[in-house]
Amino acid sequence: MKLSALVVSDYMTPHPIVIEPEESLMRALEIVRLRGVRRLPVTVGGMLVGLVTEGDLKRAEPSTLTDTEADFNRVMEATPVTRIMIQNPVTTTADTPLLEAAEILLNTKYGALPVVAGGHVVGILTDNDLIRALVDVLREAKGAQG
Repeated sequence: MKLSALVVSDYMTPHPIVIEPEESLMRALEIVRLRGVRRLPVTVGGMLVGLVTEGDLKRAEPSTLTDTEADFNRVMEATPVTRIMIQNPVTTTADTPLLEAAEILLNTKYGALPVVAGGHVVGILTDNDLIRALVDVLREAKGAQG
């Protein structure tokens, strides 16, 4: 494995689960919980318009300590994803060198970069994907040492 030859498509998660901007925060929360993802690209006709994260959803939740479950459900069902999504998120492309994408994540402290081609979401590169790449590189280095 030649490190300088690694590109985003080698480690990105292809065809990520997406959500549309008019969908409710409750629907986004259900997807995050049921599918075990932490970030959802927001798309219209496959075109990226934003990103919503598990952290954004948690910050937007009404407090269950002061509100009833009915109040919680009402707010989460009535609020569209557009109210809290990150608009115009930083993106990358499938052919971007993996090191360059990793440096973007490191410097911005984002946990993921949507991967786009012609504005359409084709994948997502997450911090977990980069840890997987690191493990592969370290395993190969260990094997080369004997």
